[in-house]
Amino acid sequence: MVKDTFEKFYAYAHRVYRGNCVKESNKHYFKLLRDNNREIKRLTKEQKKEVDGFWRGLVTDYSTHELYYSVTGKFDPAICSEMLLRTKLEIKLNDQELKRAWADKCCFEMFFPDFKFPRTVVRNIGGHFYDESYRLITIDKAAGIMDGFDRFVVKPSIDNGVGKGVELFERGAQSPKDVLLKYKADFVVQEVFKQHETLCRFSPRSVNVLRVISLFIGDGVRFISASLRASTSGAFNDNHITEDGRGMIVIGIDENGRLKDKAYYSCGDSTDRLDDGFVFAGTQIPNYGKIRQTVTAAHERLGHFGFVGWDVTIDESGEPVIMEYNIKSAGGLYYQYTNGPLFGEYTKEVIDWYLGGR
Repeated sequence: MVKDTFEKFYAYAHRVYRGNCVKESNKHYFKLLRDNNREIKRLTKEQKKEVDGFWRGLVTDYSTHELYYSVTGKFDPAICSEMLLRTKLEIKLNDQELKRAWADKCCFEMFFPDFKFPRTVVRNIGGHFYDESYRLITIDKAAGIMDGFDRFVVKPSIDNGVGKGVELFERGAQSPKDVLLKYKADFVVQEVFKQHETLCRFSPRSVNVLRVISLFIGDGVRFISASLRASTSGAFNDNHITEDGRGMIVIGIDENGRLKDKAYYSCGDSTDRLDDGFVFAGTQIPNYGKIRQTVTAAHERLGHFGFVGWDVTIDESGEPVIMEYNIKSAGGLYYQYTNGPLFGEYTKEVIDWYLGGR
């Protein structure tokens, strides 16, 4: 009885926390639109009724619909509310007790030994150091391994959304041991990745990624959508967003692997070209078919997690490389700007699944 009561209270508190995060996020995005002199388009009563009917009463907050309407100029009742996604759908789709461990970047190669990831040369799990083959080593041995590289990237391995804590180090700037002591525990040290020339065209300094969203529901994995995320600020991280809501662009990708004709900034503005004038519409993503196959095959192993956002890039030879996968928050608003309703053609299937399994 006590255990059941505690679990119910924890689940309630978790939903409240996620809901409050969504509210703060919505305030932030509306402010960005206002600061950039964009008109805020509110839904009419008739449009709200259309949303209610489509989602069968599940939507309680129309902010995502209004943000989408304001940015794209289109009203679509099938857009997925961030409040619904974060406080109901994701919680049911993804096991909340297991997600922290399964999302640990230190364990990616352990879980997926036959998939390509960036080369990790040193990892720290719970304060213990390991080499790339998961052999236990000392901090001095770890520093010695890092000393063999002119440049290396260090990333927190747990809870480092939006590139938080990711840094590029060069020989001589700091000693490898000082870097290890700075990060303390739970991180990976990786070889600097060299991306395909097609992605390098968008930003040579950052590793630009495809955010691929997949859904594991019913009898298999559905490939939902893909978008290219690239830096425009010269930052090392592709998802570096400046205070004015710029610094990163997100571009939709069609079913054939070609870039769509608009890139969206966090502030809601859009563009059809890069700063140097390059018009990107129609650019073909290399090996797109294999990217789809890779994500689908990988997600089939994640039976505890129905909704996953994959960050996939392409190496110099054209092979897909999984940078990471996101099961805590797979993505919502940006990728609806670029591709429309989050669950696409599977939206009604998701609604039926959720209502039928409550």
